[in-house]
Amino acid sequence: MRICVIFNPAAGRRRARRRLAGFLERWGNRVTLRPTERPGHAAGLAATATGEGFDVVAAAGGDGTVHEVADGLLRATGGANGPGAGQAGPIFAVVPIGSANDYAHSLQRQFGTSPLDSPAAHAVDVGRLRWTASSADGSDGEERERFFVCCCGAGLAGRVTLESRKIGWLQGVPLYGLAAMRAVRAAGTPAEWTVTHDDAAPVVWPTRSFHLLLGRREGGFLLAPDASLNDGLFDVVRLGAAGRWGMMRMLPGLARSGPPVAHPHVALGRCRSASVESPTPLAVHVDGELALIPENGVRSVRIDLLPGRLRAKVCAVRS
Repeated sequence: MRICVIFNPAAGRRRARRRLAGFLERWGNRVTLRPTERPGHAAGLAATATGEGFDVVAAAGGDGTVHEVADGLLRATGGANGPGAGQAGPIFAVVPIGSANDYAHSLQRQFGTSPLDSPAAHAVDVGRLRWTASSADGSDGEERERFFVCCCGAGLAGRVTLESRKIGWLQGVPLYGLAAMRAVRAAGTPAEWTVTHDDAAPVVWPTRSFHLLLGRREGGFLLAPDASLNDGLFDVVRLGAAGRWGMMRMLPGLARSGPPVAHPHVALGRCRSASVESPTPLAVHVDGELALIPENGVRSVRIDLLPGRLRAKVCAVRS
């Protein structure tokens, strides 16, 4: 099999660098290696590898690298209108050497691991985020989209991602836990969002944070314990008007066992699509990577599930 491995040579902290070095020592002479040079570069490398006919395109890194490679593969094979998982397109392999490794966690829990050079892979669902650009970023009226494979979060979820970018000495759950505490502390009164799931009537609800998950975790937090990567449904978590102290008390449980199922300010469910309208500009992340920040001026987004859109697997990495 022809295998292309896309990796960030400066990725992560000490443990990630050690894992990457061990992986490259084992596979370096058996695969084509493509190092990234800048943010966003992995998506372009993935698209190029697809055009070159590689059988497997692997992301060696954390969830950021995974997101970029998946997004590049999906765009190269036609995005939402491309072939299904059983047709053309390379296998998407994940080599988890990052800190959180949220997507790898869900892949391994559901399907186990496969060797990098094995043709075994599994059809998995993909999410697509769409919005109309505003005049705030000089692109008024332009339609834009991002694909994701693990999770999408808006509101407080996006602001947690913003805060995590300011913290350079932590990783995994401690990193996102501290970022969440900072974001909650800075949060004001929750705005009333209009949220529509599938073909249901719109619901107006004070909303702090809105999450759509394909995988089980977001930033190391177990937001969707029962999520499946191939059931054709998002797991939905919506956090409402809980106060700052109530949100702080909720964080440890979110890390260990998931959101409370009988909380007055938590709504859980499943859907195939959702749209969100907010009176204030949104912060939105996809797979932990910022897609929108409030300065973009976007107040409305739509998220759709694309069933079985990728063939994916996760490969074990020695510590």
